Amino acid sequence: MTKFKLLLLFLISNYTFGQQLISGYYNSELKLAFDPISKMVTGYYESYTGLDEIIQHPVFSCIFYIQGKVNSKKFAIKTFYPDNKNNDKITGTLEIINSKTCKIKLPEEHGGCWNVQHFADEPVNFTLDKKTNWIQIRYIKSLKSYFYSDKSTTEKTNVYLIQGDFDCIEKKEQDWALCNYFGEKSSKKGWILLKDLNKLE
Repeated sequence: MTKFKLLLLFLISNYTFGQQLISGYYNSELKLAFDPISKMVTGYYESYTGLDEIIQHPVFSCIFYIQGKVNSKKFAIKTFYPDNKNNDKITGTLEIINSKTCKIKLPEEHGGCWNVQHFADEPVNFTLDKKTNWIQIRYIKSLKSYFYSDKSTTEKTNVYLIQGDFDCIEKKEQDWALCNYFGEKSSKKGWILLKDLNKLE
């Protein structure tokens, strides 16, 4: 093989496998965070359909957490509902199409997704809507986790999250994570103790 062909192969490999995901909102229903140091992608999909007119709340929901390591253009992801990892875990794939587009495919559906969005029939395309500076997305493991205005247990606020809530992390310092929480009616930002969040594998 000539030097030219070797160089061309090297450049193609870098282009194909060196593609990185961009942290942010994808089609409003998917949030992804990519850590360029660990090459870990984390995130969650959350979507609803139908409306109960009596309580004014969606009838069906499709929610699952996402975790995987980017080692090629197409790589394995673990998906599961927070705190139901053992019974709900489904291993699928996430494929990077380009810097702003990706696809997710699962071999079977998570509970509730049948009525909202099918992931097992064919890959679902997602397009980046808004770029962010998140490095991780994790969820609350403890029953209750308070926000702190600074990295000190003396700076506790009266705002808290509950078990299963998702947090988008901008940075980590020692025992703390600077988190963003996006709720149905409001958003919150502050420091949360890392011990209150799920551990990444």
